[in-house]
Amino acid sequence: MSYGVSRMFGIALLLLTLSLVANDLLADDDANGLRIYVATYSPVDGEGIFVADVNAKQGTIGPLRATGQLKSPAALAVHPTGQYVYATMLITDSQGAAVGGIAAFAVDRKTGELTEIDRRPSAGTGPCYLACDPRGISLVVANCGTATVAALSIGPDGRFDEFSSVIQHTGESKNSEGKPQAHSIVVSPGGKFALAADLGLDRLFIYKLNAEKGALTPHDHPSCLLEQGAGPRHIVFHPTGKFAFAIGELGNTITACTFDDETGDLRVLHEVSTLSNDYRGESYAADIQVHPNGKFLYGSNRGEDTLAICAIDDQTGRIKSLSQVSCGGKFPRAIAIDPSGRLLIMANQKSDHLMLFRIDPATGKLNQIGAPVTIPQPVAVRLCTYRSPK
Repeated sequence: MSYGVSRMFGIALLLLTLSLVANDLLADDDANGLRIYVATYSPVDGEGIFVADVNAKQGTIGPLRATGQLKSPAALAVHPTGQYVYATMLITDSQGAAVGGIAAFAVDRKTGELTEIDRRPSAGTGPCYLACDPRGISLVVANCGTATVAALSIGPDGRFDEFSSVIQHTGESKNSEGKPQAHSIVVSPGGKFALAADLGLDRLFIYKLNAEKGALTPHDHPSCLLEQGAGPRHIVFHPTGKFAFAIGELGNTITACTFDDETGDLRVLHEVSTLSNDYRGESYAADIQVHPNGKFLYGSNRGEDTLAICAIDDQTGRIKSLSQVSCGGKFPRAIAIDPSGRLLIMANQKSDHLMLFRIDPATGKLNQIGAPVTIPQPVAVRLCTYRSPK
């Protein structure tokens, strides 16, 4: 074979190889999807959870379908594998009284439909938040009514073990609630610690997490005090794991903290308001999410009915308020951002819809897209990626 023919053959082979690789990548992209689960306070039994497919590139949500046959869950968590979904609920005890509970659901890989596989009491009343550790082997729960946090192990089949830890929050504060209210609990990116926001005590509690045993123990420095009246509701970590941010329901604030994912050390940096400078009405901050690029965070204001946009200094963790934009509805309760950082979904509880926004990743600005997606009283939103079966 001559050099010229050999060279042409080599180029043709290279082009064919690149084409095959490109086709494989496209096939992978087509095979991976995005799915949304929405918890609602729908008055209709069996309409507690809805599911739909999401196209982040186009900014659309497919038809929402009720699934799981649950009533009025306050919170959802998706297992890291996407194979299971967990929800808070009310169940009936042996005496017939309604008590806090948690439920586990298996996910149909193709449709996203949920089938209940387990349920049990939540080790308290008023369960309002739950989260998995990064490996999906333990679950933590916050019970607002009894001001308790609890942890248990998750089996390989997604079902629950018995609770290994139930910890009671105690203390007093001078904020308007004045008593403990464990309002959320999240697991650190490294999986070694959990932070719990106590709305009534203006504190973030720090726990060591033994994920294998599903057990919580207080940290050597068990809590971090925020400004009086902040009323911390939800917490989110920066993608680097170096910072944590808490949104204050009562004070309408976001508190920035440094966090050491190796030692669990948590220290307050400062706080900023979530509200517009000229707003004087009643408002209660609700949810908080950080953009996947780590440069921006978003908080929802129930009353002003806005989304607060803040910039994050990814070197120091300090934040700066940029603007407030209309949530496109009433009483914005929960926020979700897709993993690509292109789409923000806002659950507006009192206008019975989801509103979609396009995110500018360079500036953090939001642009409302499309019409509202109707759904009864949405209160929690979780996005998850999945791979379609071949």
